[in-house]
Amino acid sequence: MKIPIIIFSFIILLNNAFALKVREYEKKPKSFYNIGRIVSRYEKKKLVKNLRDFVLFTRPSRYPGTTGHKKAIPWLLKKLKDIGSSDELISVEIFTPDISKAIASYEDDFNKKIKLSFKTSDPIYNKWRAFTDNVQNSLKKFKGLKGSNLVWEKKGVGTSKEVLILGAHFDTIAYDSESTKVLANSIMPGADDNGTGVATLLAIIEILNKLEIEKTVRIIFFDFQELGFLGSLDYTNKHKYDLIKNVTAYINVEMLGNDTKLKDTEKKLKNYKAYIRPQNKSGHKKDLKIAENFVLAGKKSRSNIRFEIKPNGYANSDHINFWNINVPAVAFTQNIETDYNKSRHHTSNDFPEAINTKSFYEAYKFLAAAVISWSFDITR
Repeated sequence: MKIPIIIFSFIILLNNAFALKVREYEKKPKSFYNIGRIVSRYEKKKLVKNLRDFVLFTRPSRYPGTTGHKKAIPWLLKKLKDIGSSDELISVEIFTPDISKAIASYEDDFNKKIKLSFKTSDPIYNKWRAFTDNVQNSLKKFKGLKGSNLVWEKKGVGTSKEVLILGAHFDTIAYDSESTKVLANSIMPGADDNGTGVATLLAIIEILNKLEIEKTVRIIFFDFQELGFLGSLDYTNKHKYDLIKNVTAYINVEMLGNDTKLKDTEKKLKNYKAYIRPQNKSGHKKDLKIAENFVLAGKKSRSNIRFEIKPNGYANSDHINFWNINVPAVAFTQNIETDYNKSRHHTSNDFPEAINTKSFYEAYKFLAAAVISWSFDITR
């Protein structure tokens, strides 16, 4: 069936309306003002549409091994092509998840945090013993299953060999709030965790596609994060030498859609965090430096959200594997301490309609501006 010329023309106009436009003189921005104009041109409705489309296409779940999970990489590949990424910028790394390592890490976590502090008769001990056993049994079912990390990289045109890596995981999980069991067959839309991270990185890629960046930016969509951070574990193991030698920092992008005032114990909006290693840990100063640079860029380039730097060693995502090889890393995410998304996080209720789209968009602008300023060494 042929599409009528009028309808076909309308589709082209609609696509062009959503296309990001960067003027020739803007391809090498010179100031935060220039950066702010560019990142603001990427519209909020486009960011939210990408989030909704991703969740819709991969429904009902991106839990490893499910049909939705298998659709995630093909959707991302098509999206990267649609927004102008050529084949040479994209690669997919297939890996075998280290299930034994994950099982051991959950046991070690239980021994350090629970076994030493609670008696076997304590309900808290029994709750977390049941949780650990259940997660370990869930992991055993993954044996033989492959994972996929999708890597996009654009080389800088300058002389610097520095590399900045941003990452966001795309898999999902849900737990029963009472029994703490993994609900492997449940609906897991994963809009906030971590569709928001995926959509943010897609937006940043689309902007970087248009710019003549000076320093290299690599963006990774990680698999198998929810049970042991196994995608990033495989990546850091395989590329350890390159990461230690050339990578300035790893930026973890996760859960940018929850921002409430009613449920926030501090009764604040625009209340996000940048988590780094504690002051008494090796690598703290390097984490702090990149976090401060990002916060400065966010402040100076029209973002109306703030990420407070928190040196508490938050260790519940992929950045921990970069810390483990002593690569500086910062986790940019929601305020876990005072505005935790308890009613939706790791449940079937983490859907796009619950996202605070205003804060989500401001968080995107903050991070996009920071990445661009890093690549061009813009400090004013």
